Amino acid sequence: MSERPSRPGQERRSEWVEEPQVPEGITGRELERDAREELRSLSKETAERVARHLVAAGMLVEDDPETALAHARFAARRGGRVGAVRETYGVVAYQNGDFATAVRELRTAVRITGRHDLLPMIADCERGLGRPEKALDVASSPEAEKLGPTAMVEMMIVVAGAYADTGDLSTAIATLEIPALRQKVDGAWQVRLWVAYADLLEAAGRSDEARSWITLAADADTERITDAADRLGRPAPVVEDSPWADDEQVTVLDAYVDIDDDADADDADAEDGGADVVDAVDERDTGIDDTDIDDTDADDPAAGDTADQDESEAVGTDGLAADDDEEPRA
Repeated sequence: MSERPSRPGQERRSEWVEEPQVPEGITGRELERDAREELRSLSKETAERVARHLVAAGMLVEDDPETALAHARFAARRGGRVGAVRETYGVVAYQNGDFATAVRELRTAVRITGRHDLLPMIADCERGLGRPEKALDVASSPEAEKLGPTAMVEMMIVVAGAYADTGDLSTAIATLEIPALRQKVDGAWQVRLWVAYADLLEAAGRSDEARSWITLAADADTERITDAADRLGRPAPVVEDSPWADDEQVTVLDAYVDIDDDADADDADAEDGGADVVDAVDERDTGIDDTDIDDTDADDPAAGDTADQDESEAVGTDGLAADDDEEPRA
């Protein structure tokens, strides 16, 4: 007797993993309002279920990244046509070092939402996959030109890393020598930029200069965005006691005046409100195809794993609408 043929969707349903248990006390209402609004496209029951898993993913990503990824994956399977869901899955995968999943999910999120603030993370995923040239393509795309100041600084860090990946340290270092290196951007010191710059200087054998920048970052990084203080073996400064928080006259030049004796201190004064970021990469074609979103109903269990459906998609960023106010989520 021959086996009965499988019905459409039956094989995919059998591949579904068990739903991870949501920690007690999570209701889903902890999710940011914008994300909750996006979930309105789902049925009420599915939206609440997905929201709980998204919250769990965010809460666990630092202490239990694998479980966080399981929550994000399940949420994507139930609400795969919602941009915020795909973004969360992509970000958690990125933080787990699963760059193949991350780049697929983040590109899908960009395609659904039309936002551009995820482009620096997408470019960094290309680096993680050993494709620095593609990272540079993303950075030089027309969409990347629409990034806000803070997101543009993040993109420059990725660009510098991509050049370093190719062995071109001199270009990598020059890429980060932008106004934001000595001035505030959106009212904040770009400590991640300083640490990235220090890493490149260290790689180039300029250890003394690198240490000066790491020290500068450690002094300013009151929120422990970087590991600069840990590298120096001392705790990060307390916010209330930090002179950086309110003293707008502190100049970055004070911390490394011996590094660049020809610099004009007046030009290095910190300007609250930020600075325009200079163009650091040449324009070039992205070389990325754009693919339409699958119309499968994410609420239907027979639809299967929407995250897996897009695994082979080459998703582009051409023609996307800009949203300069958003910052990349990590």
